[in-house]
Amino acid sequence: MSGRVERRGEFRVRPYRPEDRPAVRRICADTGFLGKPIDPVFEDRELFADFLTAPYTDAEPENCFVLEGANGAVEGFLTASSDAGKRNRYLLQNMPSWLARVLRGFFGGYKPATRQYLWWLLLRGRRETPAAPRNAAHFHVNLVPEAKSVQAVRSLIDTFLEAMRKKGVRCVYGQIVTRGDRRGERMFARYGFRVNGRSRVTKFEKHSPEQVHLCTVVKDLAESPLLYGKDLHRTGGRRHGRGERKLLLSLHDFHPGSRGKIQEQLEFCLKRCPGHASILVIPEYHHGASVESCRESLRNLEQWQADGHDLAIHGYFHDRVGLPAASWFWTRLYTDQEAEFFRLSDEEAESRIDRALALWRRQGWAAAGFVAPGWLYSPLLELLLRRKGFAYTCCLTEVIHLADGHRDRAWAGTYSLRSAWRRSLARRWQSIWKAVWGGQPLVRLSLHPSDLEVSFVRDQVGRLLEELSARGYRSVSYAEHVQV
Repeated sequence: MSGRVERRGEFRVRPYRPEDRPAVRRICADTGFLGKPIDPVFEDRELFADFLTAPYTDAEPENCFVLEGANGAVEGFLTASSDAGKRNRYLLQNMPSWLARVLRGFFGGYKPATRQYLWWLLLRGRRETPAAPRNAAHFHVNLVPEAKSVQAVRSLIDTFLEAMRKKGVRCVYGQIVTRGDRRGERMFARYGFRVNGRSRVTKFEKHSPEQVHLCTVVKDLAESPLLYGKDLHRTGGRRHGRGERKLLLSLHDFHPGSRGKIQEQLEFCLKRCPGHASILVIPEYHHGASVESCRESLRNLEQWQADGHDLAIHGYFHDRVGLPAASWFWTRLYTDQEAEFFRLSDEEAESRIDRALALWRRQGWAAAGFVAPGWLYSPLLELLLRRKGFAYTCCLTEVIHLADGHRDRAWAGTYSLRSAWRRSLARRWQSIWKAVWGGQPLVRLSLHPSDLEVSFVRDQVGRLLEELSARGYRSVSYAEHVQV
């Protein structure tokens, strides 16, 4: 990695240099207390930085990287160790002097908050640290608040993972602090990490109203050899590597009236199997108000896209108002008059797609995919979507990569609940679907707004997600899966 520079927008990621040491130590101390300066909790900034940065910058500088801002100042870093022997030798050499400094301060002037922090380290620190995998490289990443962004963190992570792969490292892990809503866990899930352990830590409990947890996040490089578009020629342009396990999660029928239910579903699902989802947005649900007329909906969608979720176009009206009756089975029994694109003329289909694309452009959303209501559409629609620049569409049993025509076989796990007999069938169908598809490398779950309000569905989905996460699956959106 010597001399390599990764550029992204108004910052760049480059290898660590010895002259970066003061900036790395300063950032460590300035962000050590839940993103804020460590001073109120532990007053000895130099000792704090010694313990958390020196074993990496001094013993393994070749595994460290820094984030430079537009003005050339260091605004973040990633430190790592891939050689436990080097790190342990450094710790053995320096630990006596660190302990002597701790004892002098503890008995000769440290404030009560600092002494409480040291007591926590001695009595509870090890117990409250979740287990970590053996024989794995580990890392720490830290940025000043004004430099934090998805792109900046992703650049650091990408550069680090590429370096570890070149070294032949098979597994990496990090331990991250999260509060409240577990956003930190979901952030790392978007980079292909899975949560491997989670413990509540009490060292900050007197300083924060929220519960604080320490999580171990793990990525198996041997199972997931591809990084965000690098070396795509090896798999025909697709991200999924050999052995990688994915849950394709899609939440259907977002519109102003379903906003709260979709939000609750997203939190419910990602709490159990972290990662990303595709949110299927209907521009004017049932010929009603446009999604653009609801400020709360726009705020939700904007935030979800910023968090890495995929906003897919889901038809335009999601009904058949003004359209011919067509097939009774498909339009009435199967979809209850919601198969909007079933036998829709090519001209009208293109018109509705263009109207939806105009909405996405106005809002600055990425339109990676189109999903027809009920997954029913004319075969010619795929040609139209490819011409419009969409990356994917899907039917009930397949995900279609529009760029090259590749089709992933994956039957959507979904529920039909609008009558008693359908709910009875759905209860039994899920066990059959789970037995056939629940163990495949690619599992697909598609939920509609009211699904989780049915108790047996909530129980089934919750158990499924927890089982998948325990087996190493991560939630991904369709856009993520097809490498947008």
